[in-house]
Amino acid sequence: MQIRGKTIPTLWLGGAAVVALLVLIGVVAWQSGPVLGQSFSIGYVDMQRALDNHPRKASSEQALQEFFQAKQREFQQRAKSLGPVQRQELDRQLQQQFVQKREELLSGLDKDIRAAVEKVGRDRGVSIVLDRTVVLYGGMDLTDAVIAQLAAK
Repeated sequence: MQIRGKTIPTLWLGGAAVVALLVLIGVVAWQSGPVLGQSFSIGYVDMQRALDNHPRKASSEQALQEFFQAKQREFQQRAKSLGPVQRQELDRQLQQQFVQKREELLSGLDKDIRAAVEKVGRDRGVSIVLDRTVVLYGGMDLTDAVIAQLAAK
């Protein structure tokens, strides 16, 4: 499709239409109050603070530090007999292993936090829970309750 002489992919137009429809529904729901007898409440969680207070964060960081040190020792041992190109490739491989290990450790913490957010949200009757970074005003702060839920596990 062309608009003002520029070709616009049909998928983009469809996506824009869906976004516009969702915004319109949101505005109507916001202005008219409860929709179909439902009330909505919005909560938010400071995800960084929840992560910082996760009971397993310190042990995960320690495990990651130990993994990093082991990979440094491995690099030093293996790099002795390698040329510059092979050394660079080995460094890239070990960095990739480190990134995978970090993702593995943090994804476990993230799953725990998201499960705690869901439980706290349900228990408190909150319809929508957002990250604190996207909330400018209003909403119910659920961060302390999520941290308490994580500690209770």
